[in-house]
Amino acid sequence: MRDLVACVLAALALAGCSDTISDVDTQLVFPEKDVSYSQHVQPFFNLRCATSGCHDDRTRAHGLSLTSYFALTERPGIVIPGNSDASLLVQRIDGRLPHPPEIPILVNDNQRKGIRTWVDEGAKNN
Repeated sequence: MRDLVACVLAALALAGCSDTISDVDTQLVFPEKDVSYSQHVQPFFNLRCATSGCHDDRTRAHGLSLTSYFALTERPGIVIPGNSDASLLVQRIDGRLPHPPEIPILVNDNQRKGIRTWVDEGAKNN
């Protein structure tokens, strides 16, 4: 009986995660302009980057946390407001600098363009 309960709970947890990720994925669309850090950029980081084992506060892969605006901007060069081409964040997301192979799969064109637009618009904490 205990095994059956564990299996049912595991199946529900997996199904819940899958549905949640799909729902968030479909809602994670950046506008063409006026990109908001709180409405677009941080939710993107939460979904794609600021996870356990990657760029969360504990793991800080390559010394970088993407859990907040302040964590993102504490290292010079990661984001250069107004200059997406020089920002290391954009260079990693668009593939100009190496990153784990999952990035091209995990980030779609709208999201890449949205991060670039946010940086070019001044990388504001809005």
